[in-house]
Amino acid sequence: MSARPTAVSRVSVVLLPVLAAALLPACAATTAPRFDFAGATLAERTAEGVAVSITLDAYNDNDIALPLRDIDYSVEIDGRTVFRGTRSAEATLRRRGVQQIRLPAVIALAPGEQGPTGETDLRLVGRVTYVTPGKLAEVLFDSGVRVPTASVVAEGTVDLGAR
Repeated sequence: MSARPTAVSRVSVVLLPVLAAALLPACAATTAPRFDFAGATLAERTAEGVAVSITLDAYNDNDIALPLRDIDYSVEIDGRTVFRGTRSAEATLRRRGVQQIRLPAVIALAPGEQGPTGETDLRLVGRVTYVTPGKLAEVLFDSGVRVPTASVVAEGTVDLGAR
């Protein structure tokens, strides 16, 4: 007795290559955005903590706009991790363009702790999710099947002021 293919398996054999072919152009033609440190400033200093605003330059080398979604990141001051967070990027990078993105970081202080001061080394490490162009790419992103990410490593200095 020979096994006959079911209707589902016949459809799968036809749809799988079509789906793969549809995905390849979007995957191959889109490069991930790039990020560089543009600066960091002291936003506020209180007895409870120190707030820093970090600015990144986000580059899109593609001929299409790239909507950025979330940024998961951590911030190190003088080699010590002081902040971890997730923030909506709230940006769509225009084609062949650069755009600045600002990210907050708060260094919580214990009662009586002074916190860091002066010119200090800062490092931001993270991952940015973004959506590649096309309706199918959007559906795959929304369903969690294909969620492209780009790494961010940005280093610089920040002046955290005097005590």
